[in-house]
Amino acid sequence: MSTVTLQTTVVGSYPKPDYLECPDWFKTGQDRYNPGFFNKFHSESSEEVLEKQITRAIQEVIQEQTDIGIDVITDGELRRENYILYFCRHLNGFDFDNLVKETFRNGAWTAYVPTVVSAVGPRDDKPFVLEEWKAAQNLTETPVKITIPGPMTIIGSTANRFYKDRQDLSEALVTVINREVLALAKAGCKHIQIDEPVMMRNPEIAEDYGIEHVSRCFEGLPSDVTTTVHACCGYPLYLDQEDYLKADKTLYGRLAEKLDYAGFDQISIEDAHCHNDLSFLSKFTRTTVVLGVVAVARSRVETTEEIRARIREALRFLPPHRLVVAPDCGLGFLPRDILRAKLKNMVAAARTFPEN
Repeated sequence: MSTVTLQTTVVGSYPKPDYLECPDWFKTGQDRYNPGFFNKFHSESSEEVLEKQITRAIQEVIQEQTDIGIDVITDGELRRENYILYFCRHLNGFDFDNLVKETFRNGAWTAYVPTVVSAVGPRDDKPFVLEEWKAAQNLTETPVKITIPGPMTIIGSTANRFYKDRQDLSEALVTVINREVLALAKAGCKHIQIDEPVMMRNPEIAEDYGIEHVSRCFEGLPSDVTTTVHACCGYPLYLDQEDYLKADKTLYGRLAEKLDYAGFDQISIEDAHCHNDLSFLSKFTRTTVVLGVVAVARSRVETTEEIRARIREALRFLPPHRLVVAPDCGLGFLPRDILRAKLKNMVAAARTFPEN
């Protein structure tokens, strides 16, 4: 019987090393993080010293993922204070000085956030995510996946004080994101992921225009670029928190058919933190599923056999060529020794499954 090894990837973030002093919401706790921390840090830090620290940290993360055997790696998002705010800081329209307190994620998260105070758009004609990707890709021959926050998630993490409604703001964000995506593809980036976990918090908006908008973020890409949408059920506030209100996991089944026909190549979903009834995977007749098989906010390390069992269950509903294995979400909460153990077991578990 012929066998196949499933592709492996990571979703995005990695924990920052101690020598990289950039503010980080994983270390602070996202409910206690204030974007003003980064404002102060940026005004006081040496750009040259910081760049050397970032480059060193990215080299270490890339080497670690490569050594473990991850097929599609990331730079660990180590330049970013978090995956949303970094992107917004590079745009016109967002005020990071006058923060407002808002509650999001169905009441699960309250924080001080930047406000949208004028038309959202690029500051100049130089795509900035492109520079972030090039800096990482130049350090390795392994393909580096770049991640960008999606319109729903940006809107669900900031305070709109300018646009008449969410949909108008979303339209503006689609234009900005698409510019970045096209520049990445032109430069040779082959793996582009848009992070849109907030669609799991607002399924009505996702069905109305959210899924269409995230699909339009990828418009104009050549067929050799793999496009992924990540939709987990939400980060908790800290490692091993068990009472965090996550999004309703049954919404995967509700949104599956619309996601399957949206036109992107892969949908990345959470399953390790709380197992789904994976029969909904049969609704994906076109799209590859990136299945979360290790939890990112639990310190317990899943065994190789536990992960293989979950993969076998998924393969009841999907062919092997349309299943990729990954962590549930970014890895920023995890101590490095636990992170390495989880990824090593994940890679080992992905080996030698029946081809048909």
